[in-house]
Amino acid sequence: MAASCALLSAGAARSQDARAVSADSGVLDDWSINSALAYYHEDGRIHAIEPIVDVAKVFANGQSISANFVYDALAGASPNGALPSRIPQTFGSPSSKGAQTAYVTAPGQLPVDPNYHDDRIAVGANWTIPLARTDQLSVGAKLSDEHDFFSISANASIAHDFNDKNTTVSVGINNEYDRLHPIGGAPIPGADIAFGGGPGTGIGIQVGGKTSLETKNGVGLLLGVTQVMNRYWLSEFNVSVDRFHGYLNDPYKITSVIDGGGGTTEYIYESRPRERTRRSAYWENRVTWNPQVSTALSLRYMSDDWGVRSETAQLHLRRQLSNRERYIEPTIRWYNQSAADFYTPFILDTTVLPTYQASDSRLAAFHALTYGLKFAQTFPGVGDRKESELSIRVEYYQQTLVERAAVPVSLQGLDLFPGVKAVLVQIGWRF
Repeated sequence: MAASCALLSAGAARSQDARAVSADSGVLDDWSINSALAYYHEDGRIHAIEPIVDVAKVFANGQSISANFVYDALAGASPNGALPSRIPQTFGSPSSKGAQTAYVTAPGQLPVDPNYHDDRIAVGANWTIPLARTDQLSVGAKLSDEHDFFSISANASIAHDFNDKNTTVSVGINNEYDRLHPIGGAPIPGADIAFGGGPGTGIGIQVGGKTSLETKNGVGLLLGVTQVMNRYWLSEFNVSVDRFHGYLNDPYKITSVIDGGGGTTEYIYESRPRERTRRSAYWENRVTWNPQVSTALSLRYMSDDWGVRSETAQLHLRRQLSNRERYIEPTIRWYNQSAADFYTPFILDTTVLPTYQASDSRLAAFHALTYGLKFAQTFPGVGDRKESELSIRVEYYQQTLVERAAVPVSLQGLDLFPGVKAVLVQIGWRF
């Protein structure tokens, strides 16, 4: 996700780049091409490589079209949700053939599945049509396919300019359909895993069976306003709401059930609600301070009916160098999130099993910082294009979990809630 967000963060500017190329060169048949290759690496966990290509074209009648292609290759170790223990724990990686590959987690270590791997191919396209001098319609679609997941979505938006085109109001809608066919089948939420080797092991089959296919659907609405404050300042504000329903569990995550002494007595699959509604507000300001320095500051607040609340602040500072032929762009991003109402790192065997529960750290309370630096060099354009740009971006991400749950004395001293450290390196070429 971090790699994808970094690569797509400049998506709003791509159509502007395409229009600028066409307007400045006078060649309306030119295509604007943005490409990038990213490498993402978590400390001791997942690593990923992702190429992306985005092409755009502006026609003489004002219409524009864009398309993009993304390929993700991920591998490494993924946390399975179980709690670290004082004794070794044995688990099984899911298999489409029914058999499981066993892996052992050493005492005191966070249980992770070392056999994780995934490949994803995604394609998307958008078409913008001028309806009048001050109105335009945009429609688009996206397809994403993995070995255990398929997603298709369609979107449409309409924008209206007024106030001498200094103000733009837009409204958009997105509809998404997802089909999940997890390896080995989708577990019934909250079902037990039968022990195959006694307490403390997770090998075996689920008690209660599995389903081969699950689905979920979502629809989202967005209302936005963009305002030119003056010749140096552009401001954008939007609010959005989306609602998903269906199978919202992670089919590979489990939760440990422990006794008063901290020993694991069983594991159960997570159980999340089948509906989720999210609301968010986003505000961004882009300011040019002088010909060499510009900034972009964005703030975002999100809340949902699962109890998750998050705040995000991100600052980009761009400094032009050497007659605007190159620039550097340091970035800092701060994120803070509260835990979902049903998040629990473990369940005591003396309590009644809750209807909803999940130990997935993505639903926990945490805060995170991202530091980054981008360097770009422009070159003469290819053919009739005005210029091309080669860039490299390096980012460092550190996540810290905020956990207040009391743990048994026997487990104290173990790193039960480790955060995440990751590095992202991206090389981009625009022409």
